[in-house]
Amino acid sequence: MIYHQFQQSPLQTRISGPRAWLAMALSVSLICLSLFLLPFVLLFGAIALGCLVLFSRFYIARQLAKFNQAQANAKQHAHAAEEPQSQVYGSETIVRETNATRYQGRTFEHKEDEH
Repeated sequence: MIYHQFQQSPLQTRISGPRAWLAMALSVSLICLSLFLLPFVLLFGAIALGCLVLFSRFYIARQLAKFNQAQANAKQHAHAAEEPQSQVYGSETIVRETNATRYQGRTFEHKEDEH
């Protein structure tokens, strides 16, 4: 009786007949279709990525130009407003500086005769 159970596979009755052939044909056709369309999908992705890069490059350049213009305008406005802000306390004149050029580090040139 135990030997009779293992003579036939239980999956043999489930996956057989015209429905199994149809499922196999459908799956093989989907695999072939996906392999055929894969280069086109990759090409479309590459073109879309290139368009996105070009658009972002021009967009960022435009935004950076606007930002630089606004910074220049703010700096010019600050320099125009800086002159009347100088105040006299006793004999010293205090001038408020908006830029930090005074606090930047120094650059020393290398001289050939010094080691």
